[in-house]
Amino acid sequence: MKRAVLLLLLGCETHRAATQQSAEPHPVPAVSPSAAPSASVPAPPPLPHSGELVDLPVEGYGDAVVAVPESAPRARPLLVATHGNYDRPNWQCEEWRRVVGTRAFVLCPRGEARSDSPSRSDVRFTYASNEKLERELEAAIKALEERFAPHVDTKDVVYTGFSLGAIQGAKIAARNPERYPRLVLVEGGYDRWTAESAKAFAKAGKRVLFVCGQKGCQLTAAQSVKLLERAGAQGRTLLADGMGHSYGGAMNELVAENLGWLTEGDDRWSDG
Repeated sequence: MKRAVLLLLLGCETHRAATQQSAEPHPVPAVSPSAAPSASVPAPPPLPHSGELVDLPVEGYGDAVVAVPESAPRARPLLVATHGNYDRPNWQCEEWRRVVGTRAFVLCPRGEARSDSPSRSDVRFTYASNEKLERELEAAIKALEERFAPHVDTKDVVYTGFSLGAIQGAKIAARNPERYPRLVLVEGGYDRWTAESAKAFAKAGKRVLFVCGQKGCQLTAAQSVKLLERAGAQGRTLLADGMGHSYGGAMNELVAENLGWLTEGDDRWSDG
């Protein structure tokens, strides 16, 4: 009788333990990161005005002109092109679009209208000072970012200038090399460098390409290259002999041949 009662009690305990074990939740196997589905990166929307030359409203200033590149899977870098005195922004944008092709946005600030323009249908422009031009550039870059995001990358802008635009650019870049670390100065700005300005530029600036159509420009630019190199930056002079005080043509060809040197180390320029 005692043996029967003992067996009955042992059976109850075994049943209770089995019931408790079956009621406990089973652990869910962890999913390794490699097994998780990867989210695909969506392609950027089509680029508005792809391949066109368009006007860009700039708050507080006249419309800038923009040469828009073709659509691309990643953002394109920015090159700003400043004109000379008694010049027009669209002329610079047309020339620089020929040089860079589809590799970059080209942004051309308008400046201030000259009162002695040939006619109302042929208005020419100037830049009153490098300080005013720098403020106009910042406003134009902001407008470009707002209109063409996410297609434009405005980090490390390439600054180019002809004549007056080059003269103003040498001062702007020495003051703000973080924004403009690479320069192309055409027939201007070659005689505006001192040991102090070269040192200021070299803090963040990288390379300066001097483009000349006259031998006097080239000789003086060579001295500026020495100042830049002593300060820790790099410089190079190009001469399109016989071109005189102008741009385009043979000068464009020289710049195109040296664009790889100017943008070396910036992978954005190798795409396209």
